[in-house]
Amino acid sequence: MAKCPVCNSRKGKRRCLIADGLICSLCCGTTRKEESCSKCSYFQKPTRKYSEVPAYTVSDMDGNLELESYGNSIEGALCAYDADNNNLLKDNDAIRIVELLIDKYHFLDHEMNEQSPLILNGVYFVDKSIKEDLSDVSNEIIVKILGVIRFVAKRRTKIGREYMSVIHQYVGQRLAQGVRILVQ
Repeated sequence: MAKCPVCNSRKGKRRCLIADGLICSLCCGTTRKEESCSKCSYFQKPTRKYSEVPAYTVSDMDGNLELESYGNSIEGALCAYDADNNNLLKDNDAIRIVELLIDKYHFLDHEMNEQSPLILNGVYFVDKSIKEDLSDVSNEIIVKILGVIRFVAKRRTKIGREYMSVIHQYVGQRLAQGVRILVQ
């Protein structure tokens, strides 16, 4: 087998559409781009590692009234959206809504790759609250708040609505900017 034309050190084993020859798997993995390699059988769309997104810790949030109010605004919007949908939102739905908001605020995605109308409408609903309540807060802080909310939701959930039950009980539904109500 011939040497890889990219690194010129390892054997080329994969047919490359761009190099028009055989390249090594390491070079294939490190040089591929979606625009040019999407038709290749070796191409895999990269997955997002939400656990590596900057986030406040739970102890950072504890007792910090400003950060807690930001988190309460977002979680209150999740509660309000859940109530508007007859409490059908599962924890995984809420987590997905938060992840799509992370995609928007951290990864700067302009389009959402989501099929579920429940989740898409939830993103729009919560994002509207973010724009109203947190308009003067930097994207960096919003991302860190979303990151800790995702962390807490993932830790709280088992299979259903454990996280949603907790935020309904302790945060309550957002009614308007700075106004939330606890529903028993």
